[in-house]
Amino acid sequence: MQVVQLSQYGDVDVLEVVEVPVPQPAAGRVRVRVAARAVNPADAATRAGGLAAMVPDLAFPAVLGWDFAGTLLDDAPVAAGVAAPDAPAGTLAAGTRVAGFVPWFGEALGHGTYADVVAVDPAWLAPVPDGVTDAEAAVVAMNGLTGAHAIDLVARLSGDLEAATVLVTGASGAVGAAAVREAVRRGARVLAVGSADDDAFVAGLGAEVLPRTDAAGIAAAARAVVPDGVDAVFNAGLASHELLDAVRDGGTFVSATGGYVPEPARGITVDSVFVQPDAPRLAALLQDVAAGGLPARVADELPLADAADAHRRLGKGGLRGKLVLVG
Repeated sequence: MQVVQLSQYGDVDVLEVVEVPVPQPAAGRVRVRVAARAVNPADAATRAGGLAAMVPDLAFPAVLGWDFAGTLLDDAPVAAGVAAPDAPAGTLAAGTRVAGFVPWFGEALGHGTYADVVAVDPAWLAPVPDGVTDAEAAVVAMNGLTGAHAIDLVARLSGDLEAATVLVTGASGAVGAAAVREAVRRGARVLAVGSADDDAFVAGLGAEVLPRTDAAGIAAAARAVVPDGVDAVFNAGLASHELLDAVRDGGTFVSATGGYVPEPARGITVDSVFVQPDAPRLAALLQDVAAGGLPARVADELPLADAADAHRRLGKGGLRGKLVLVG
């Protein structure tokens, strides 16, 4: 089978397509023939060495990729609430379409999803409903979970969100959109900022759209709407600590990455989300995609062997939706 691996950190040219044996059945693992995997900023940052300090034990060659959608090659035991919202624990049969997220910075270090076949813990996957494409499922598998878990963290730090106002940046991206959707579902008033020309998309998620400007301008716009400051910010799209100015005294600031967490001030609690596999939650997110509630935007699909080209395009920016490696 084919994998896309790297033997050192560097630019896109370090990505190489090689042939390796198909994984054999193993205790505690099920195999999935992968049909799609999203190309995420974490992939590019890891490839370039920007996250090397987070993975000092990474052994080369390494295979990138956090998320996947494809078809089970083995029967997979699943927990309650995975096969269906109220279903007991059971089994997904070989041949079932599934999606999942591998903990690349943890147990799956170096063994990612840029591969024809992956061997994964069945606790990492959920079935893909009819009407959801493999590419859409792959987009949601990590990004949707990240957004949902971010709002979980906001709620743990802030309390009940039903009477809260939450500001979400990067709201037109896959992570931010899922966060807006989850915050609205919990009853929060959501202010949001997305990419240029994406106001209608963000409003369709249930948010009040703020003008897209720099971080200081966004904070000022939020204060114009909520003079005392918002209860919480989830920063999914801006590498700036000036967004802290949007938060009320004693509020909450959560970032999508640890690198963008500001120093606490005015009694504000700051933290970053660290997403983990969550099969029941992923199953619910995929059902929301099937029902038309959660968008899963795909910018383009490219063959797995074109991973280097996908990384080049990701680096240029300007994408609406995710690049997805297929096949």
